[in-house]
Amino acid sequence: MAMKKSKTKQTAKKTRIDATRVDPARTLWLAGLGAASIARKQGGEMLSGLVVEGQDVQVRTQKLAKELKSDAKAQIKGVITPMRASIRKKAAKFSAAVQQGVAVALAKLGIPSKADIEELTQRVAALSRQLKTAK
Repeated sequence: MAMKKSKTKQTAKKTRIDATRVDPARTLWLAGLGAASIARKQGGEMLSGLVVEGQDVQVRTQKLAKELKSDAKAQIKGVITPMRASIRKKAAKFSAAVQQGVAVALAKLGIPSKADIEELTQRVAALSRQLKTAK
């Protein structure tokens, strides 16, 4: 009888191995059930651990983001400041060139400049005063 029991055990082991080879869907189903059971048993502890880890990651990420933001601001400011000065100089030169070009074009057309009009206004005012005193 002892021989029969050992043969039965060997046959049972073979049957289990063969069953997993033959029906992988059933094997996956059982593995899923086992995972669900373990998750249910250890779920509360695992969830608490995940929450703590998530909070730690969030704090580290926010700190890193702030550091990167301040570094980026400093780098951008360092680049933009000289660019602004250069642009202002170029804009002033361009503005002067445009004003000079417009003045030349208006002079060629016979249109007086602002300075010419102001000079004429002063001369007219002076002549008006002279006429009033002469009366």
